[in-house]
Amino acid sequence: MSLETFPGDLAQCFSIIHRAFQRDTQPLYKAIHLNVTNAYILLLLEKQGESSQNALARTLVINKGQITREIKRLSELGYISQTQSVDNKTTNVIRITAAGLEVVPSIVKIRNDWWQERLDHNQVTVDAPFAETCRPSWRT
Repeated sequence: MSLETFPGDLAQCFSIIHRAFQRDTQPLYKAIHLNVTNAYILLLLEKQGESSQNALARTLVINKGQITREIKRLSELGYISQTQSVDNKTTNVIRITAAGLEVVPSIVKIRNDWWQERLDHNQVTVDAPFAETCRPSWRT
């Protein structure tokens, strides 16, 4: 019986990469008064435009309590605004502010630098086939 389970291996690789990314970038985000989830929210709003709090939570796979805390923090920093939806009084519309847009280049730099360091370390080019770049090192 083969121990290889491609979808499972791929999911495990994503999980390992995500945890390493969070561990390594957390101090860098902290230096700009953010955490990894704050950064994810700002990038999502910058790329996709306004969103509801529930849609952000679903997209980022975080619970209602966490999204509430993250939105409160980003509001306090002045990086997002929230207003009640005209269509649905129970929905908050979240928008990135000018101050939030100013911090996005720093977030992108942190992310890009982290990835470039890993690609360089593993001698992988950005145009390498995806599956090969995700191969776990324990199988090589």
